[in-house]
Amino acid sequence: MTPIVDGLEQTYRGRLVFNRVNANEGDGPAIMRDYHIPGHPTTLVFDRQGREVQRFIGPQPVEALEDVILTVVKD
Repeated sequence: MTPIVDGLEQTYRGRLVFNRVNANEGDGPAIMRDYHIPGHPTTLVFDRQGREVQRFIGPQPVEALEDVILTVVKD
């Protein structure tokens, strides 16, 4: 997932915020609990109001992620 997210982060730099969380370090375990994340990789997409609009569990193709990102960016 890292290369896919890296590419999306470059494409949408300045228009979206990307936060990566290591499930095993720092605040990772608490964030996983708070957001009910069962495992990784899990990708959460939030709108401008901070509401979760999509949750992907497991590896995803870039097209699936970008489809959701485009709905968030255009709002």
